Amino acid sequence: MAIDLSRKRVIMIHGLASKPRSEALHALWSQCLVENIRLSASRLESLPSAMVHAYWADAVPHHIPDDAGYVRKLRTQVDAVIEARRQAGPRFHVKRGEVLGAFFKDRGLDVVKALASALTIKDDVMRRYLNETKLYDQDQYIADRMRTPLEDALLKAWDDDCDVAILSHSMGTFIAYDVLWRFSHRAVPAFARYRDRRVQMFATMGSPLAEGAVRDLLFARHHQEAGARAFPTNIDRWHNYACLGDVVSHEHDFEKQFFREMKRLKLLPTRPAHRAIDYGNLHNPFEVVSHQGNRTREKRNPHKSYGYLVQPRLGSWMVDFLRGTLR
Repeated sequence: MAIDLSRKRVIMIHGLASKPRSEALHALWSQCLVENIRLSASRLESLPSAMVHAYWADAVPHHIPDDAGYVRKLRTQVDAVIEARRQAGPRFHVKRGEVLGAFFKDRGLDVVKALASALTIKDDVMRRYLNETKLYDQDQYIADRMRTPLEDALLKAWDDDCDVAILSHSMGTFIAYDVLWRFSHRAVPAFARYRDRRVQMFATMGSPLAEGAVRDLLFARHHQEAGARAFPTNIDRWHNYACLGDVVSHEHDFEKQFFREMKRLKLLPTRPAHRAIDYGNLHNPFEVVSHQGNRTREKRNPHKSYGYLVQPRLGSWMVDFLRGTLR
């Protein structure tokens, strides 16, 4: 069935700011997502026209884009991720009752090794992550510049009367959360006149939002005891994705930290249950790009966005969003 995309907008917002230039990053994210959706049995001849990137990396003063040589190697790794998704079909997720070790053994991985290898990249990932979050917390000029691309993309989508899906990764998840909170609660006209506009799908991937230290950075921290003001009120569906071994998001409980209270406050519906889903123990097949600084280190990085963008459940939900068949 052909899909009418004239009233659909997929807004993507990346994580840590060490990134390719905006055009290259958008092309790589789009490639992963388009192939994932196509593997979910949908015709998508013109999908890229519905996709935009809220690119904020250049808001960071010390940001230096990845060079052309690195990006060429990255494209090769992205192609490998897409091929892994194609070969595995819909099975990137450990089902309830399924033995975790057996699931990853089928993919040529050892769970203990996968978790141990994550620790070899933890210091690097967390150091960069903490540097960016420190800027977000302490320099409001930079924080505003980080939020502005997503705010502008949402305003354009809503002014065009589009349904909106936000796909966010890592630090981009809490930037997006703050932006949605501002549109929900700020009284200034630039935000208040969009108070009744909603996001039909909010996907958080590799997210640190359940960490107390991160929640203490957000606007909502000032309203933790204020009921609905403690959360965005403009999300129809929120799905969180966490991969095994992802040091930023693994073992976080979004049901406990967000979904349960948002349901109690009727900000998310209790039924159907799939309006709020916390997907865990996902398989991220991304292998890091080889360069001089990591030739002798573990090659897997289960935090990388490209492995999240090919998750089958994300693909199937995106098909429903694009078809207008979300329930």
